[in-house]
Amino acid sequence: MFDEQLTLGDDERAVTLKRVWERALAQLANRVSKPTYEGQIRPSRPIDLSDRVFTLAVPGNWAREWLEKRHSGLIRSTLESILGFPVELRLVVTNDAAPAEPLDRFLLPVEAPSAPEPVQAPGRRTAEEYQPASGVPCVQLNDRYTFESYVVGRSNRLAHAVAVAVAESPGGTYNPVFIYGGSGLGKTHLLHAIGIALRTRQTDCVAAYVDGEHFTHQYVSALRERKMDDFRRYYRTADVWLVDDIQSIAGKEGTKEEFFHTFNVLHHSGKQIVITSDRSPRDLTAMDERLRSRFESGLIADIVPPAYETRVAIMEQRCLREGWAVPKDVIDHIAGAIHSNVRALEGAMTKLVAYSSIMRCAIGPEMAQSVLGEYFIDKPLPPSMRKSVSIDEIVEAVSRQLGPAPDAIRGQSRAHAVVAARQVAMYLARALTSECLAQVGAQIGGRDHSTVQRAVARVADLMAKDATLHATVMSLRAKLER
Repeated sequence: MFDEQLTLGDDERAVTLKRVWERALAQLANRVSKPTYEGQIRPSRPIDLSDRVFTLAVPGNWAREWLEKRHSGLIRSTLESILGFPVELRLVVTNDAAPAEPLDRFLLPVEAPSAPEPVQAPGRRTAEEYQPASGVPCVQLNDRYTFESYVVGRSNRLAHAVAVAVAESPGGTYNPVFIYGGSGLGKTHLLHAIGIALRTRQTDCVAAYVDGEHFTHQYVSALRERKMDDFRRYYRTADVWLVDDIQSIAGKEGTKEEFFHTFNVLHHSGKQIVITSDRSPRDLTAMDERLRSRFESGLIADIVPPAYETRVAIMEQRCLREGWAVPKDVIDHIAGAIHSNVRALEGAMTKLVAYSSIMRCAIGPEMAQSVLGEYFIDKPLPPSMRKSVSIDEIVEAVSRQLGPAPDAIRGQSRAHAVVAARQVAMYLARALTSECLAQVGAQIGGRDHSTVQRAVARVADLMAKDATLHATVMSLRAKLER
């Protein structure tokens, strides 16, 4: 049938070829990788079918070499199933097809798409006016993450200095820049600070920020919605590309290909690239060697957990910025207890202040320990910072809060309410006094250390499951520590 139609006039021949190729595309889309389909096959177009030779125009020499080597047999068999007779496949390069990206080369022979039209004066655009193309959601910068709010110490001095240099002269000496370190150490803060500084100082410089997970989501959405041109235009016309958590694209082959080519386009154009990761390029074993080699070609700066003095400065600055009145000894205690990262420090401070506001109690070292101990702090309060609380005071407080009389709590009653109050008293006695298990048991009814141990474990387990009990015990603890 198709053979007869193709002997008609040129217009009808073109329509028939188009229909054949459209049907072939529908089948090939599910049989090759998305990068190959979007970059090499879909931009191709049929130009002739004569003497059972199907001639296909491909976007460039790279595409022709790739398709001839990897997919010519698949394309030919797909066409044969549609046409109903054997054909030979001939791939030619014409200037009419859109340029495609190579999938197995280091260099990308494609020019970046032209930038969006400026809104005001020709050749200039502001960060506010620059909007991503349709279908490419923008990741917004956090205005709180500035260089002014970044606390610098020995642990992050190099990374901070490089970030400042990039913001002052993007695309200059340090390009690309690779910053790595554990979670919560300030890598994201630096990326946002670069973008905000550029937005403030150089209104015609456009910074595109994205994290690896979001980049993957955008890439998949662009493929699904056939908006790859918009996706590529958005990133490849940026002046500065800020990529956070690059390790999250490991194992995602299509995303890595797209990232690789976008990296090449920007780097070859002299545009600034800054990348962060939770590990060094050498340790990104799930990444292709070609990507790791590009990461290692620029400046690499690491960030390690902050020293004690830096942790104190971070919390003092946060308190100043938020208007929190937190005693110096509480800040010192938290800084000495939390070593892992800045995010844990700030989370501890936020939880402490929120608890103080809700429970309407003053912030002190004991209250800080009681509120944060279960979640953040394993380090006990030093004896000099502990308030002296007796077991008798604890039993009296539990009695007032929960109901059973002090004598009942110390007695032998097995009533459910009494047993519950007794166990809470033992839990608080272990938390607020320096008495050992045996001493606590001796003062609460003459019980042995194993009974106290089981009571403490049971209350801790129930508090993790019962929000009401948790609030009750923490309220009792806060009152006793005042």
